[in-house]
Amino acid sequence: MLGSNGSQFKKVEFDAMRGITDDDLASKLERILRDLIEIQIVVENCPESTDGLVLIDGNLYGRYTHLMEQIPVPGREHLPLLLFEAMQKMFEACRQKRIVVVGVSKSSKTRALSSAFLKELGHQQETMDIPDVEMLYRWKQGEKGFTTPLVLGDYAFRDEAQTMREEPEKYLRRYFRDLPNYLWNWGIEVIEKVPLAPAIAMFHMVPEWGEQPLRIDVPVSCLGMDDQILNISPSRFADSYVVEDVLKQLLMDRGGTDVYNALLYVVDREVRLSSQVVDTVYRSILGRELGISIEYDRSTRRFYR
Repeated sequence: MLGSNGSQFKKVEFDAMRGITDDDLASKLERILRDLIEIQIVVENCPESTDGLVLIDGNLYGRYTHLMEQIPVPGREHLPLLLFEAMQKMFEACRQKRIVVVGVSKSSKTRALSSAFLKELGHQQETMDIPDVEMLYRWKQGEKGFTTPLVLGDYAFRDEAQTMREEPEKYLRRYFRDLPNYLWNWGIEVIEKVPLAPAIAMFHMVPEWGEQPLRIDVPVSCLGMDDQILNISPSRFADSYVVEDVLKQLLMDRGGTDVYNALLYVVDREVRLSSQVVDTVYRSILGRELGISIEYDRSTRRFYR
C-alpha cells in the first residue's frame, strides 16, 4: 500500500502447497489470497491515517457475494471466511477513522443497474439480461458522466441473507461443511455479521467521451448513511450528491486513457513481477530448493516472453 506522501506499507505472505491441477480452482484460490492481503494491509495500517481515502483495485460488493462457500483445498476451506472477517474489520476501522474506502474496477459484468431500471419499468428481471456496460454503450453512446448511485443490499444473495443472520449454523453446514470443529464458533460469528455489513453504493463513471466505464463501489457507511445489506432488498437508488466528492477525487487521479487511476497504476507497477524477474531470480531459487532444473515446455518458450 502506498501513501500519498510516498510512504510504503508492505505485507508479504509465503505458503508452500501441492500444485492444483484444476485451473479454475487455482485461479479462485489465488484471487481470494490476493483480495485478503489487500484488505488486511488496510486494516493493519488504519491507525496511521485519518480523514483520508483508500483506493482498492476491484469491486467491493463482489468480494462478499462471489465467494460464499468453502474452497475445496484441504486446510484452506475457511479462506472465504477470513476474507469476510477482514472486510468487516476494514469497514469498521475506516468508519472510526473517517476514511472513505473506494473500490475501482476497470471492467465489470454486473447487471445490477440495468436490473433496477427494468424493475422500475415493470419488467421481470428474467425477461431481459443486459450488462450495465452494454446498456451504457447502447444508449449513452460514449458520453462522459456518471450513473445514479445504486445501493446494493442483498441483491446477489437475497435467498441466503436471512439464513446467514438468523441461522448461521445452517448456512455453515450447507456451504462450509468441511470447516474444522475448532473453527466452528468463529465461523458462526463471521457469517451472522455479513448481512449487518454496510450496503454498497455502486455507480459507473465514464471520465471522457468514448472511454470504458469504470465501476465504483463505496460502503454507504463512508457516505454518511447507515443502511445495512440485510435491510435493503435487493437495491435502491440514492441521491447523486452523496458520491460527488468521491467522483471529484477519482477525476483528479485520472492519468489518461491508459491510466484510469494514477495511484492504482503505480501500486500495480510496484507489485507486478516481470517475466525477466521470474526467469532470472525465482526460477533459479525454486530449482535450487527443489533440486531439479526447471525448464519451460515448447509452447511456453514460444509465447511466454
